[in-house]
Amino acid sequence: MIKKKFKAAILSKINSDLKIANIEIKTKLKKGQILVKLKYSGVCGKQIDEINGTGGKDKFLPHLLGHEGSGIVKAIGRGVKKVKNNDKVILHWIKGKGIQSATPEYVCNGKKINAGWVTTFNEYAIVSENRITKIPKNYDMKKAALFGCCATTSLGLVYKKLRLNKKDNLLVIGCGGLGQIIIQAAKNFNLKNIIALDINKTALHLAKKNGANLLVDPIKQGWNIFKKKINYNKVAITTGNLNAIENSIKYLSVPGKCYVLGVPKKNKKINVDAWNLMHDQVIQGSLGGGAFPDKDIPRFIKLDINNKINLASLIYKVYKLKEINKAIKLFKNPNTTGRILIKF
Repeated sequence: MIKKKFKAAILSKINSDLKIANIEIKTKLKKGQILVKLKYSGVCGKQIDEINGTGGKDKFLPHLLGHEGSGIVKAIGRGVKKVKNNDKVILHWIKGKGIQSATPEYVCNGKKINAGWVTTFNEYAIVSENRITKIPKNYDMKKAALFGCCATTSLGLVYKKLRLNKKDNLLVIGCGGLGQIIIQAAKNFNLKNIIALDINKTALHLAKKNGANLLVDPIKQGWNIFKKKINYNKVAITTGNLNAIENSIKYLSVPGKCYVLGVPKKNKKINVDAWNLMHDQVIQGSLGGGAFPDKDIPRFIKLDINNKINLASLIYKVYKLKEINKAIKLFKNPNTTGRILIKF
């Protein structure tokens, strides 16, 4: 039987601040469940969508949030084979190997608090075995949290989807956390050109520092610059902005490949040239970059250890759990150029 009381951030109402409250676990771990003490959590766009109600009516309110983090295993349920007590782990939303357990049972003031197979805006979490990956004991837990979503998604796209070679011209739309990691990784392929597009001067400066050799501000320069001066055959879109998505596809070479990582608003449409599609233009959404956590996360961690990427440079600011609403506000600020972490 697990008896634990701890603090968590709860979403009780759409378009409202999260509430910090004491919640309790009073249950035996079920098959495939793992109790983890969180060390760090990332703040991701998915949580903003949930808070804003982007996906429509939320039938699970009140509930916990967060899907990328790092922590230490404190207890394991029946059937768990991937980890043992005191292992350092990454918590991720992408399914990996192992049991998909029942969702956890939390209580706050006698009221049930819903949660999915992984949550990270809480000091402790009951997590499904297939949402956890063990990491080396000496790897930095702060950077490790980014592999729960941001780093794994970006690196998965580069190494498993884009299939880059030195003749490619790569366009990266949106140079926040996802975009910066894509640029860092793409530099390892000695591309002909890495083109960074953003309306944020600081983001473009960082993109150049991380390996981009062509910088575009679409407000100052206009999208027609691609028609006149720049040709690209690979594109990674990290924003849900419909204008950015449509224009990126409009000027994509034929043949060419475009992957959308950003999340547009539901039920919105874009226009594409059907003739281009017929002539080997590929436009595809990419949840998680095509990565498989158990195989790819250890591989991607080695990229950081071997200085092929620099995850530490992506960490913009670290907050405590009690400051989570400040962290969310900063994440939503268009001038923010990196990842926001919560420290427990």
